Amino acid sequence: MSKVKDLVSKVENQELVNLQELVKAINQVQLQIGWLEAQKPDLLHQLVGIKQKLNEFQEELEKKYGNVSIDIQSGEIKENESPEKN
Repeated sequence: MSKVKDLVSKVENQELVNLQELVKAINQVQLQIGWLEAQKPDLLHQLVGIKQKLNEFQEELEKKYGNVSIDIQSGEIKENESPEKN
């Protein structure tokens, strides 16, 4: 080692602060990722339930209006084109 490196036993205060902040930031992000992973199964379960409700509601709408498309922005109903027979 060089003589300068032998004389220095600690990093400068600002370097230590920067190092600590970066490590703290990494730890915080890892904690958030862990929290999200813990929430993921619950959210996936909720998504499945919502999709089931959507399918049931679509069946109700089809019974009421027939085979149509509904614009989810305006509510406008359009008849689906039937496939042409050859």
